[in-house]
Amino acid sequence: MLAQAFGAFRADPGITVFAAGVSNSQETRPEEFQRERDLLLSCFESFHGNRFVYFGSCGVANDPAALSLYLLHKLEMERIVISRPEGIVFRLPQVVGNTRNSHTLTNFLRDRILKKEPFQVWSEAERNLIDIEDVAAIARAFLEKDDIPGDRTYSIASEKSLRMIEIVRIFERTLGVSARFESLPKGDPLQIDASEALRVAHALGMDLGGNYAERVIRKYYSQYSVTPGIMPIST
Repeated sequence: MLAQAFGAFRADPGITVFAAGVSNSQETRPEEFQRERDLLLSCFESFHGNRFVYFGSCGVANDPAALSLYLLHKLEMERIVISRPEGIVFRLPQVVGNTRNSHTLTNFLRDRILKKEPFQVWSEAERNLIDIEDVAAIARAFLEKDDIPGDRTYSIASEKSLRMIEIVRIFERTLGVSARFESLPKGDPLQIDASEALRVAHALGMDLGGNYAERVIRKYYSQYSVTPGIMPIST
């Protein structure tokens, strides 16, 4: 999904977009993490441009003691990229788009709800959703700058993170199906500083606030609704 969204850079010898590696945030196998590390170092060896883009995770900004093996791995990859003067990291939240990857949060929720399969929801956990097309537009604006300020690590996210229970309710409205889930009083708020990216989004005329999450979910998942056209969008 990321590779397709940034396909315009394939013809630009000055920019390398690293859109490969571990795609499952629940991954724990050391060999999978090592595979991405080896691939990243190999790409650096043959890189001769002025921008090398890596996609990190907004989750690495959470409590260091609570980081998963996946997030610790992403943090290590970020350090490798930023150690090079050409490196730039875009930290992403839950990116929504057309993908067959069943491990994404939104595809997981779609599948469980449509199949009426039970699942657990951490009621206090928050997630931030953003459209892949908006990610690409904001990132392109950064990359077109002659000089990228700061530490070259930016979070690209929407204005508001939602509790997981709210995201499930949006899916219920979009799909026209009641979810079967157990709510557990677990999880924490999501800490994301996307101020620089939001300034870019505003300059581009993008609206990442209000009912943005619902607009994005409906854009990609209303086609799966079992009762099309009868569920009102919330405000």
